[in-house]
Parts: sequence; C-alpha cells; structure tokens
Amino acid sequence: MKKITIIFFLFTLFFLRHVLADFSGTAWEFKSAILGSGMNVSDFVVLDLPTELFSHVNPDLSDLRVVNADGEVPYVAAIERESTNTASVPARMYNLSSRAGETTEFILDLGSGGTLHSSVTIETPSENFRRIVEVQGSDDEAIWRTLNSRGQIFDYTVKDIKPVAVRDTTVSYPEAAYRYLLVRIFDQGEKPLTVRGAAVWRSVSVTARELSYAPTLEISENQEDRATEVILDLGVSGVPHRRGRIGTQNSNFSRFVSVYDSNDKKEWRLLRNNYFFVIQTPKFAGSQLDFSYPESNKRYLKLAIANGDDRPIAISGATLFGTVRRILFLYEPGREYHLYFGNKDARRPQYDIEKISQYVDVTTLARVSAGPIEKNSDYVPPEEKKLPLAERSPYILPTVLGIIIAMLAFLLVRLFTKNNDNPLSLP
Repeated sequence: MKKITIIFFLFTLFFLRHVLADFSGTAWEFKSAILGSGMNVSDFVVLDLPTELFSHVNPDLSDLRVVNADGEVPYVAAIERESTNTASVPARMYNLSSRAGETTEFILDLGSGGTLHSSVTIETPSENFRRIVEVQGSDDEAIWRTLNSRGQIFDYTVKDIKPVAVRDTTVSYPEAAYRYLLVRIFDQGEKPLTVRGAAVWRSVSVTARELSYAPTLEISENQEDRATEVILDLGVSGVPHRRGRIGTQNSNFSRFVSVYDSNDKKEWRLLRNNYFFVIQTPKFAGSQLDFSYPESNKRYLKLAIANGDDRPIAISGATLFGTVRRILFLYEPGREYHLYFGNKDARRPQYDIEKISQYVDVTTLARVSAGPIEKNSDYVPPEEKKLPLAERSPYILPTVLGIIIAMLAFLLVRLFTKNNDNPLSLP
C-alpha cells in the first residue's frame, strides 16, 4: 500500500509538470521574475503576491500564470484567512444584582474547574449605551483574579426611516480555566442595563497575516447631510482591503459612520455602517476608531461621518488593511520561473493541484518572492474589434432609411397619378 501511495504521488508530480493550458506569451502584457529559494530538491513553494501586482491583474486572478521553459506550471491561489474555532461553554448565571448608579454584576458557574474559556457575551435588550466591564475568575468564590479590568461594550441604535444598529457586548480575556466568573458592569451614574443572560465561549484563533496601506485623504464637509466625508485613495484599483482605522486627536464624541467604495468617485456602493467614539470622562473611558466591511478591491473608500449639530472631528490619518494573497506551486531548482499577468480575456485555469494542495502543510514550505513588474516584450496587443458600420457612422442608417422612404413615396405617388389618368370604365 505504501508503494502504491508513493507511485501515485510521483505520477501526480509528473503530471503537474505537463499540463495542457491556454498560455501564449504574446497575450500577456506583464511579467515578473520569481526569485528562487535556494532549494536543492523539487518541492512545493509559497509565493506571497506583491501589492503592486493587483493593479495589473484581473480581480479574480484569472489571468495569473506561472511559467517556466516547459510552459505553464500549475498553481493554486489562496487568501490567508483567520482560523477560528469557537465553542460554547455551558454556564449558569446567578446573583444578578445592581447598586444604583454604580455597578451591575453577576456570577457565572461553569460547572467544573479545568474547562477552558476566553470570552463572555452579555445578553441585553438595552440600547444606546457604553459601559466598562470587568471580568474576574475564581475556583472557590473566595479569591478572585482579574482577567480583564477594562473591557468595553456598547450599542448604537437609531430607529428612523432607515434604522441602524451597531453593537458589541462581548468581552474577551486571556484563556482561563476558572470555574467561576464575576462580571461587573460599571454604570457610573447611568441607568443599569437590563441583563437577560450571558454566554461563555472558548475561541482559538490563528490571525491571518495582513498588509497595511496608507491612503491619501480628501476631506470635505457635506452641509446638506451635516456629515464629514473622508475619501481614502489607495492610488490604484485592484488592491484587496477589508478593514481600517482612523486617527484623531478629538475626544468625547460619538458618531455614526457609513462606509462606501468606488472606482470613480461618482458611483458609490454602501458596504457597511459603523460607529466611532472616543469617550474620556470619569464615568467612562474608551474608544472605537476601527471599522470593518466586506472585502473590496476598489480604489476609493468613503467614510460619511454623521455630525448632526456638532462640530466635525479632525481626521489626522487613516490606515487600511488587507489579507495576504499567496500561490502554491511546484518548484524545481535550477529553473527560471516567471509570473505572467495582464490579459483581460484569460479564463481562470483549472489544475489538479487545487485538490492536492489540501494535503500539503503550507507552514513548512519554503517561500519565494516576485521581482519587479516589467513589460512582456513578446506581448502583442489584440486587434481592436471593428464596430458595425451603423455604430461607426450613426448617421448612415437614418440617411439610407430616409432615401428608401422617399423612393417608396415617389413610387406610390406615380402609381396613384397613373390610376387617375386611366380610370376604369363601367360596362
């Protein structure tokens, strides 16, 4: 059985080197040399796609090709993603109580010591609040250890023609195994939250690697909507991004913000609503200046920050983040490899390596890199498709139709005149 497995794997590697594909060097406008890793044996390697590539490649990477002297080399593209396993930990809540204007607190019993957990979600129907939350742990309800002294929860709800709700009521802390959790919500003079329950979780996360971008800012005031509009320009389209962070020296503000994207600054698409605040008071001290949205590859991002009747906040900068794109392919020492891209008509390739890659441990593989982007000297621009004559000369069709109608009218007049000159006689 072991021999059969080895033979199958060797056959797979041989097949991966000899594939039938649609690559022709004259159809790809750009290329980039792949810089080797110094390996002495054939093996799979990982290449992180450089940021500057995305402004030349199709958004779905359908025109990306890895090529050596034999032709096209199969690869599989992937997006680095967070790996998060979240499991609910059974917990019983008791001793829910509050001290008017000071704290609301309760205890959670996880049933037995040794069960790992790392966050608690407070279940509340209350709206429009911000609170600092402290979480402590204990094995005997006598000695308590602080797990998070400055957790924060909030809710921003607007019930209008277009209702909006943004909230986060989960407090995380370092993984712990305490049987009991004491959750203390600091009301600081505010009305106590209505607590309906709480859920305890254990989350094990592996954070995806991210690239950060520093867009240029264009800030203006929309007097009609009473909003500050911040346009973030990445300089090129195609760069994938999914979250951001603003910088400001202002404090004690609470603003609703809508996030849009565009490639031309004319047509804007709403991605998501968010909520910015910085509060520095004796009752509450906390901030929320990060924002997230479904991944976009548009050049422009717009933040519409609702000011109401307050003065605009001063935005000092912004940073955008996107996850790393990478490809996996079989690398042979001593051979030259190039990335080719820049073919809008290319179809997305389909390789067997897409199915095989799940059995490859990417974390142990060597990494290669891409050199500077250069023009492909073999590139031949496609011939421009000639438009139909009617589209190239829009006046021809109306003119021809006019002539035909005039001729038909002339013939009808002649026929009518001839019939009048020779009337039929009655018998």
